[in-house]
Amino acid sequence: MNTIMFAAYFAAALGLASAHLCLIGPHQRGTMTGLNKKGSDDCILLKGPCGGRPSSTPLAILMSGKNTTVTFQKNLDHWVKASPGYFAVAIMQESKQRIMDYKEIARVPDMGEPSLTLYSVTGMVPSRISGTAVLQVTYVTNNPDAPPVFYQCADVAIN
Repeated sequence: MNTIMFAAYFAAALGLASAHLCLIGPHQRGTMTGLNKKGSDDCILLKGPCGGRPSSTPLAILMSGKNTTVTFQKNLDHWVKASPGYFAVAIMQESKQRIMDYKEIARVPDMGEPSLTLYSVTGMVPSRISGTAVLQVTYVTNNPDAPPVFYQCADVAIN
């Protein structure tokens, strides 16, 4: 394999192994180290519903039946013109890692914006959910050369 082909292969493999979705507000589980760098190691979560990160004490309070704003970052672009993906924001309650109630509150199409683009969306917190809950953002890539879904979660309290 010549040097140019090897470099191209390595760059492609590195791109697939890098981070792709960061949840900024409310604060994602874990840290936000390297958030403004494409491929941040703290933003790659491929296992649903929350990338295997354990729950923590809720850092945000949402109001039941009211609108809330969620801010997230496309940390690394996976847009494909032939089959564009999307970002989905949902609120769910878990019990022993089993999802009890799941409600998508916003969806944003991936229109090919560059890596590190910030999105702020507003959605209504379902009135049937209260107490401790999880706000989840997913990046559904619809890209055959990338992982199908990236996950980020934030622990929230709903009043």
